[in-house]
Amino acid sequence: MIQSFSLLHRLICFAFLIGMVGFSGCSWSTWKESFYKSDVPVTDPQSEEATEVPDPKESVAEKDELSPPDNATETTEEIPTSLNLGVLFYSQAPFGNWDMPYQEACEEASLLLAHYYATNQSPTIYEFEQDLLAMVDWEVETFGQYEHTTIEQTAQIAKDYLHHDTVEILDNPTVEQLKAILAEGYPIVAPFAGRYLGNPYFTGEGPVYHMLVIRGYDETHFITNDVGTRHGENFIYSYDVLMNALHDWDDTAATDPEGILEGDKRVLILK
Repeated sequence: MIQSFSLLHRLICFAFLIGMVGFSGCSWSTWKESFYKSDVPVTDPQSEEATEVPDPKESVAEKDELSPPDNATETTEEIPTSLNLGVLFYSQAPFGNWDMPYQEACEEASLLLAHYYATNQSPTIYEFEQDLLAMVDWEVETFGQYEHTTIEQTAQIAKDYLHHDTVEILDNPTVEQLKAILAEGYPIVAPFAGRYLGNPYFTGEGPVYHMLVIRGYDETHFITNDVGTRHGENFIYSYDVLMNALHDWDDTAATDPEGILEGDKRVLILK
């Protein structure tokens, strides 16, 4: 009897202990959850889709493709080291008669040769002479004289008399600019202080004012059609000589030959 009671007592105590442990565990878990619970929502990083962060290198590359940097420079084609346009040559005195008006017809002769090239014409020497004399007559009627036409007046002759479509004047050209124009296929009509050219075929000191056609170049010289001499086809002048002598007509040269040095540095391009 006593043993049975003792066994029953043990079972009751054991059951009671188990119940207390279960209750205590449940209560602690509930209390802990209640204690740590906050009104601020908490996001589980694994429950949200990860935000993709762009690669900085890819962003820079994409930007460069869409908008090149401001200091980007365009590549330009290199011009030939030498060239010589096939410009027809006649001197301003096509038959060797250096009387007037031929003696002062370098502007007309130079303009005609450049015009022939630009318009793909190949006149005979007789046709050239007739064209030159007709131009002189037009100048006398239009300007009142033909002896010394400025580059501006020469451009006007090209437009109004020859009806040339595209005529351009370039001020203060550089050697590289002149070479680039020639490389594009355009001969250049240029005015000079003739006595500073030093052409050995000129009579005496040479003309105070002169005009010729620049048709090509090599590494050290410009190639010209110098209409002031029958030896003028493909006549070469060094870069320095030609650029230093480059001067438009100045009215002071009419009374003082050195006045020609006051003339602007300008050239005429027929396209």
